[in-house]
Amino acid sequence: MTLALRNWLILALLLGGLAVKGLLLVPPAPAVGSEFDTTRAIGRLQTILGDQRAHPVDSAANDAVRGRILTELAAIGLKGEVREAANCNTLPGFRTVSCSTTRNIVAVIGADRPGKTLLLNAHYDSTPTGPGAADDGIGVATMLEVAANLMPRPPAQPVVLLFNEGEEFGLNGAAAFAAGDPLASRIGSLINIEARGVEGPAWMFETSEPNAAPIAAFAASSARPYANSLSADAAKLIPNYTDVVVFKQAPATTGWRTLSFAVTGNETRYHTPGDRVEWLDRASLNHMGTQVLAAARTLPGAADGGQRVYADIAGRWLINLPFVVAEVLLGLLLGAALYLGWRERAFGRPLLACIAAVVAGVAAAFALDWLGTMVRAGDYWRATPLIAYLALYAALIATMAAVLGWLRRGVSTARLRVACWLLILGLGAILSLFVHGAIIFFLIAPALALAGIAIPPARAVLVWSAILLQLVMIGELAASIEVLLVDGPLAAAAAIAALAVLPVLVEIADKPLLRPALAMAAIALALWIGALVMPRASAARPAAFAVDYVRDDIERQSHWSAWTKQAPLPAAFATLGSWRRGTLSYSGRARWLATAPMLDVPGGSLTKIGQIVHGGQRRVRLRFGLGGGDAIALRIDGSAAIRAMGMPGKLLTLHSTDASEPFVLRCMGRACDGMTVEVQMAAAAPVEAMLITTGFALPPQGEPIAARRPANAQPQYGPDSSTRLTAVVL
Repeated sequence: MTLALRNWLILALLLGGLAVKGLLLVPPAPAVGSEFDTTRAIGRLQTILGDQRAHPVDSAANDAVRGRILTELAAIGLKGEVREAANCNTLPGFRTVSCSTTRNIVAVIGADRPGKTLLLNAHYDSTPTGPGAADDGIGVATMLEVAANLMPRPPAQPVVLLFNEGEEFGLNGAAAFAAGDPLASRIGSLINIEARGVEGPAWMFETSEPNAAPIAAFAASSARPYANSLSADAAKLIPNYTDVVVFKQAPATTGWRTLSFAVTGNETRYHTPGDRVEWLDRASLNHMGTQVLAAARTLPGAADGGQRVYADIAGRWLINLPFVVAEVLLGLLLGAALYLGWRERAFGRPLLACIAAVVAGVAAAFALDWLGTMVRAGDYWRATPLIAYLALYAALIATMAAVLGWLRRGVSTARLRVACWLLILGLGAILSLFVHGAIIFFLIAPALALAGIAIPPARAVLVWSAILLQLVMIGELAASIEVLLVDGPLAAAAAIAALAVLPVLVEIADKPLLRPALAMAAIALALWIGALVMPRASAARPAAFAVDYVRDDIERQSHWSAWTKQAPLPAAFATLGSWRRGTLSYSGRARWLATAPMLDVPGGSLTKIGQIVHGGQRRVRLRFGLGGGDAIALRIDGSAAIRAMGMPGKLLTLHSTDASEPFVLRCMGRACDGMTVEVQMAAAAPVEAMLITTGFALPPQGEPIAARRPANAQPQYGPDSSTRLTAVVL
């Protein structure tokens, strides 16, 4: 076999490995005789969801779901208590206050037992868009089956089951529990169950801090762990709207040991009418259930400690280390790499070649990603994301191979090898300064590689072991990023994959890689073209497509609106009006708009029932009227001097200073009709505002437009709706 053919086969195998890395995220199939009965859990979920209609907070549909949960609890032998509360909630750094009336269901196992209580939490409301079989039916079904398993052999500590209402609107159920439920002060540990998709493993994606106790419990209990401290740190950096946000900030919840699990595969069905029982993967439910059941028995008794970093390997093993130990190890490895780099003369051209290969490869992937969105707008990869990702990976490999093969002329493989791992360790050290949890990905494989470099007799075994481990760990990380970045940028996963590609290329760069690189570039082009011509959506992965009617009584105009995530409208829409891209006065979301007639859709009211002026500040008391709508919101320009909003006597202070973000006081559910709220302003002058009333259905005149929606498309994040805008003065 010629070296060129050998190199080409290795590049092909490398691309093939990246193609099948998703197999690392396949949860185990339900086992016969398993303690967690997945079939029984699915049966309970089917019963609870009934006809699988959407059941948002404080709706008649959610009343029915709540009644069926209470029936299932009684069948297990538990008495569920309903705790009703009207409350408002906001998130740190935001200017939106969400109000609703919630009815949490609470049941207790072993109420007479001593010690701090374990809280199992999931929400039973859905969005107005779909039935929520995964989000958060998977949590409801899991908690019921876990409770059935715990009843015969209760743990040493009490266990509280909290089926909360209102998570989807503003985490209101969790806020009501934390602020007013007498059980909140008894809680010592929490297991939160969520979903952002309908398949894949149950990721343990968030913990309390310091995290030694929950990580010890997770490591001891999970037979198939999926978790890493990088994702936990990332969850803190991005908007993360789970109940854990509320539980972490409420005074009564200080010190709770927390494990938070979520299923994230196939986000295209998340918050859609397609989040149905038949699309919820049984293996995902089984994995969630076995994880939660095992953790429920270990979390309350776990010993406290400091901060740890951790990562699973292929969902089989969990590596976890004290963060301080990881820092020391990374420092020692970086020092060893610098010494070996000096000894092997890896600085200069070898290190430059490795840096240039990574930078060029990642740049090529991002360029191809950008070009794809220019050629075909919107998430064209939605139905078959693997093809688009493979095109980027092939471009990454081709570019890195070409650059490395060109720049490494006259440089031995030994010098290039040291430079490669030195670069990886350097990147790890820089990244861990900003995201501490990333450090775990830069310890084991580099340690094996450096040991191989330092011990010539074991070099081949140790170096290739390091490469394979790097492929598995980085490959799994890239696969998880692919799942999360369903809207892009796709090239972000390629940037991660470069850390696994580089060590392989270094080992085969003993001859020029130009021809294999050109062949890989041709594959990249073919895959990219394939991704561009494939259907945008499929039955399994539908496109997002919501139709709305918006009547603006302020501007005296109305519009039909189609939100397609930047995708073009189907040709059939051309006969329904003249459509253009644009935004509406109450939302910066780009959408397709067409002029519509002024239709009689629900319009709410805002009645001023009193005000207090004191020290240059003014507090206005208001009453909402739904006027036949399902939700109502008061929108105030971000430049206004608003200090707090909420219910009388319970105003929530708003700390955000982003003047471009409007202030929004919103309410969803039947109790909004007549609900009294207050707004506190730092100025006595009147303030102009907008009242937004939303009904979760189109007027009859909109049905022909919705009927033109493509077959494999459905609303996501919001249902087809009617919105009316009116002017108010505070």
